Amino acid sequence: MPSKDRLRVLFVSERSSVLGFFRRATGSSAMAEELTQETFLRLAATDVAALANPSAYLRRISVNLIADVNRSHLRRRLTEAEIDDLLDVPDPGADPEARLIARDCVDRVLTALAELPQRRRDIVLASRLDGVPHRELAKRYGISTRTVEIEISKALESCARCLLD
Repeated sequence: MPSKDRLRVLFVSERSSVLGFFRRATGSSAMAEELTQETFLRLAATDVAALANPSAYLRRISVNLIADVNRSHLRRRLTEAEIDDLLDVPDPGADPEARLIARDCVDRVLTALAELPQRRRDIVLASRLDGVPHRELAKRYGISTRTVEIEISKALESCARCLLD
């Protein structure tokens, strides 16, 4: 079989495997496609007929390409301008008006929580702040999980109303 035909057969039979290898290694489908093409370009530059095991050679090319990519990423350093751009992010907490608005929202939610019936307040705080599962809350209060969901929903509606007023 001519070398070109052997290369075509190898490409068709190994492409998905090589592509999957590069996807796992890079985490990027686009980069995996590029590296797959580069692998077969490098393979095409060799005499496939002279290779004892073309699949093994293909895998060696793939591993070498990943090593090259990793080395180039390790050498990549941010320029001084890129570092300055990253550090030049405005602090939203520095805006006095935004802090006052946020404080007002917190005060409104705290007021809404204080006005809730004790059980409802305890359930919503345990669920949302402590991450207690609904099933455990139902057992703790001797109610159904559906009732826990209703209590949480009503508590959240009260807090939302306070924020909108």
